Amino acid sequence: LAWRTPGERRALANVRSKPADNSMETYLPAGAAWYDFWTNERLAGGRTVKQTCPLDRWPLYVRAGSIVPFGPAVSYATEHPDAPYEIRVYPGADAAFTIYEDDNETYDYERGQRATYELQWSDASRTLTVGARRGSFPGLVAGRELIVVLAAPDQNAGPPGSPVAAKTVRYTGSPLEVKFSR
Repeated sequence: LAWRTPGERRALANVRSKPADNSMETYLPAGAAWYDFWTNERLAGGRTVKQTCPLDRWPLYVRAGSIVPFGPAVSYATEHPDAPYEIRVYPGADAAFTIYEDDNETYDYERGQRATYELQWSDASRTLTVGARRGSFPGLVAGRELIVVLAAPDQNAGPPGSPVAAKTVRYTGSPLEVKFSR
């Protein structure tokens, strides 16, 4: 892949019109483990990995100690406001993520009409803590199903779908914990 500004006329160096093979090398930074998004294979950092990459499966790696929420596939932002969220946890380190919600249509968030809640992963206790909701807005979904899954080799990998060993909870704005056994 290559990019240049529209007004740039000079040729791009080292651009191949056709790759020699369908593979790509990616450097995974040291200091953390990494997960292949498509398979959940856990990889050590501090090295370069090579992966075959057909057009529909670009190399994508997630750092251990990440929380990645997924919403539904929609055609427009307000299509399924009450749809469940899949909360995918990549174990290996503690993690935090803030869920942010607003009406998805107006600029009312600029006047404080929004809500947030914290997700905290404790790797030692294998517990996801969902914090109390802060804020509100007209149309706020009062209760939402959270499908919490742990990344594991050949389980819960790739785009959201039918997670294996998921824990489903109903979040209504009050704090709750989701614990996973070893």
